[in-house]
Amino acid sequence: MTRSIQKYNIYILILISSYGVAEIKDNKTEKLLKTLYDNEGWVIDIRKEGISLSRKPIEDMGLMALMVRQTIMIPKEIIQSVIMDVNNYEKFLNNKGLISKVVNRSNNWVDGYQYIPIDIPLIGDREYLFRMHPSGFDKEDTISIIHWYLMDKQQDILVAMNERPKDTVYLDHGAGLWVAEEIGKDTIVLSYRIYMDPGGSLPDLLINMMNKISVVNIFKDAISEAQYRYNLSIQ
Repeated sequence: MTRSIQKYNIYILILISSYGVAEIKDNKTEKLLKTLYDNEGWVIDIRKEGISLSRKPIEDMGLMALMVRQTIMIPKEIIQSVIMDVNNYEKFLNNKGLISKVVNRSNNWVDGYQYIPIDIPLIGDREYLFRMHPSGFDKEDTISIIHWYLMDKQQDILVAMNERPKDTVYLDHGAGLWVAEEIGKDTIVLSYRIYMDPGGSLPDLLINMMNKISVVNIFKDAISEAQYRYNLSIQ
């Protein structure tokens, strides 16, 4: 391992240890994160190429939460660093037209902006602000390496995103967890659990279908980038 890679790994460990338990946006968001975290109630829809996709009903919501899951041999710290690398999402997430920017940060969280193009006629593009923490969402959550939730609309930040199209639908209800469960030496079961309401007047059936495709693609792209960074670290 080279000296530069050693410094990188030490930096990541220091970074992780500096984060405390996060404050949650509101009770509704906390309840949603607890539901995503709970392993009960998930029903597997698809198993393919070592990846499983599961769904779970959310109380008082018409849409399903989704979980994509795979056993991998990549250090969870590298997975975590990939997901926190918001400014580089456009480089490794295969979503043409995606805009992803860090708009604020502290020692405990990163605030990001995302614009998501929707390649369906007569359907408006989506945008949102989110807050992401490299930690569990409460003291009982010892296995989540990332949790995030959507933030309320802040017009001043949106106006500053000059390159974004103006006709977009703003999303403000959603949350997600990246969970890494250690099952052996150098082996983890990684899962991405998400509930996202894309707004507008889309039928629930179409929304659930779009969400399934999106969550699997994000998961695969993140693992691919993490594998690339891990391979570099051991050369």
